Amino acid sequence: MAGHIGGLDTTTVSLIAFCVAPVVIVLVVSSRVMRRRSRASRPLAADWPHTSGTVLSATVQVNRQGAGRPETPIVLYAYQVDGRFFQGSRVKLRGIAEASAALARYPAGACVTVYYDPADPAHSALER
Repeated sequence: MAGHIGGLDTTTVSLIAFCVAPVVIVLVVSSRVMRRRSRASRPLAADWPHTSGTVLSATVQVNRQGAGRPETPIVLYAYQVDGRFFQGSRVKLRGIAEASAALARYPAGACVTVYYDPADPAHSALER
């Protein structure tokens, strides 16, 4: 005699699982492939185009809690891509810039080179 799960016999449950599992596997695999293709089609940060920008302000954020870096540079800059205006605050694309050096390189009012993601120009950095 077959058992019952939630009003269905175990044979029916096994048949449903047997039919649904391959569909789930195909969806997971195709999702991963599409993500890889999307990443591969986007330009690497080293290939990002650049434009001119202006530093609006440069300050240091002091973190008094935790074991992380105690000072983080906050450099707010404005730039334009294809007639659209953007603001950014990231100094380095990867990692954290040393605060005092960043403030020395990027004082308020300075003209800077801004690197931006061509797929989404709102993503930017002053250093790659």
